[in-house]
Amino acid sequence: MGSANVMSSLTQVAIAKEYSTPWAAPVLARAPMGPFDGPPPRDPNDPLWRAALSAIETSARESALAAVWEDLAQGRLRPWCETMTRDRIHVIARLNRTHRSLSSGDATLLVRVLCGEAQKVIASELEIAPSTASGRHRRALHQLDLANRTVPLALVLAAQSWAGIARVPSARTALFEYRGQGALIASVPRPATAHMTTLTPAEQQVAQWLIEGDCRTEIARRRATSVHTVARQFSSIFTALRIRSRYALIRCAAELRCFS
Repeated sequence: MGSANVMSSLTQVAIAKEYSTPWAAPVLARAPMGPFDGPPPRDPNDPLWRAALSAIETSARESALAAVWEDLAQGRLRPWCETMTRDRIHVIARLNRTHRSLSSGDATLLVRVLCGEAQKVIASELEIAPSTASGRHRRALHQLDLANRTVPLALVLAAQSWAGIARVPSARTALFEYRGQGALIASVPRPATAHMTTLTPAEQQVAQWLIEGDCRTEIARRRATSVHTVARQFSSIFTALRIRSRYALIRCAAELRCFS
């Protein structure tokens, strides 16, 4: 897989330096997606976050999401954890030299799924059984250390950017060093779902949290309502936008410039 016009994101390394965090809200760290050095720290002044945010602050003001996806699919990156600050969502990945790349077929299928296409439609076009398409999809996620968990927003947008679908000008990527281990941080804005004008204010809030990766149970807790109510809101959102999945919702948000 790959595009001749996509330069690898592994081109410069920003070394950790003294840094004061520029946000007031605490870091909300999701569970790690692979071994790095224990669970992700929740203290925003931890050297890991200081190094990562310092790298982002000093990085070039250009989006390299497509290159991030290329490196991930080629086995050069392994996702570790996803974090959220007041107005941005970040994913941190380890630089890696030991994993093999995805096969061309699996990579293509996975990108199509992450771009919001239904697996049954993909299977029909490829003239394979839906179960085969589902198995290849699971195999690709497993190889990327993303099986059995929500795929981070930044990585979904990276796949969509690589495919030429999503454009996120305010996305940022940077490399840094932490405890002798090279790592990459990719950062995207939290979605401004107010741009989804066909949705009610409540649906816009639910759509934001779904895009960011919250499950029905988490959204129900945050809204102090039932899971069944949230499920009905999901259905209303998908019907209003004529979509069927979180990935398609993220694609719709990108098209409506919710990440500008």
